[in-house]
Amino acid sequence: MAMAVEATGLHRRIALKLLTKVGAKQPVSFFVSDTACTALMCPTAVALLMSMSDAVHHLKEGDKKRKPAPDDATVAEKLRIDDMSPQDSGFCKALILACAHASLIGGTAIITSTGPNLVFRENINKRYPDGQVTMTYLQWMVFAIPPMFFYLLASYIILVCYFMGPSTLVRWFEKPTKEEGHMKKAVEKNIQSMYEDLGDISWGEKSVFFFFVLLIGSWISRDPGFTSGWGDLLPHRNYLSDSVSGVLISCLLFVWPKNPFDPIDPLAPILKWNDMKSKFSWSCTLLIGAGYAISEGVDKSGLSRLISCGMRKIFVGMSSIPLQLTVTTTIVIMTEFASNVSTGSIFIPIALGVAESMGVHPLYLALPTTVACSFAFMLPISTPPNAIVYDTKVISMVEMIVCGFLLNIACIIITSLNMNTWTYFVFSLSTFPENIAVPNSTFPVC
Repeated sequence: MAMAVEATGLHRRIALKLLTKVGAKQPVSFFVSDTACTALMCPTAVALLMSMSDAVHHLKEGDKKRKPAPDDATVAEKLRIDDMSPQDSGFCKALILACAHASLIGGTAIITSTGPNLVFRENINKRYPDGQVTMTYLQWMVFAIPPMFFYLLASYIILVCYFMGPSTLVRWFEKPTKEEGHMKKAVEKNIQSMYEDLGDISWGEKSVFFFFVLLIGSWISRDPGFTSGWGDLLPHRNYLSDSVSGVLISCLLFVWPKNPFDPIDPLAPILKWNDMKSKFSWSCTLLIGAGYAISEGVDKSGLSRLISCGMRKIFVGMSSIPLQLTVTTTIVIMTEFASNVSTGSIFIPIALGVAESMGVHPLYLALPTTVACSFAFMLPISTPPNAIVYDTKVISMVEMIVCGFLLNIACIIITSLNMNTWTYFVFSLSTFPENIAVPNSTFPVC
């Protein structure tokens, strides 16, 4: 679906439309992978910053044109960061780094957005096949969307305070200066111009948007949680999974015409296999598949049980909140140095095992473990969105580490508050699920 959105240009239209209306980019990553979202929004943010830079130059130098930067220049050189005032350069850095933060945070909102979320769902479905513990598409949104807004707010405050100073937060409520007013109009004009250059919405864009809504609707309505869904039409619920909807829509995209009014090739489909072979992230798919295998191996070999027993001895006597904070902090540290999928594949089954051995609801430890895998804000090697942003040369390593460290602390606190308030009562985490059978293992029971 992400490939179809890119093939028709719908992603750029949605992003620019959001910018023309609210000037925000955070919602884009809800339904698009974090890497794709950053790859989309980072160039858009750079284009906006370029227009602001040109507007500032016009105000200072009049109609005198600046010498254009060479084509091989870095983004920092094109923006002329070194020639900007500390306030303007800070704003550029904050906006660029926000692309990575917002995409990683937005990916936590939907269970299909990131690899760790998929690994979590796979573990839940296999470990509890009789529905002792469930997590539907809609249930995940209920759990993840409320704290996501607080994650975004924390990112905003940290970036603004670090790059532009705490006083900037107060100045947002002040009347803008004449120069700031001119700059705002220039940026708004540039965004509107970029959107108008796209022209009228095409047949392909309308078709992909329809299929997109249909797919999301089918995922939500298959098993809403509070009532029966269309997944109950067959006697065995596993026959109609979310994968069925995904495969069906994907197949339709290979036959549905991109532009039936094209006089040259009206039957050309939205997706072509040659494009899939060259552009689709096969390595990511294999990585997720390997994550499933690692997770299964950790569970079947008894390693998760062994580690769970060891951790239980360490954490014995520890109350639930400190235990949860310790587990979440450990995952946040690990995911900075390993891929989020591999981190989730190893630690999600372990978190489930620890919770079971200590008589704690499995979701109480598994949910924060899963979302913590997306809190890789500190290093360029932590995740592709960070690498994309760091490659612009606008952000230094120290700046990324400091902002990421502060945001990690904020996200850990917000996650703990969410798990012990909203999620705790909505999912009845105070009650240990009945009929949970501890898997057989070659290792002794704790």
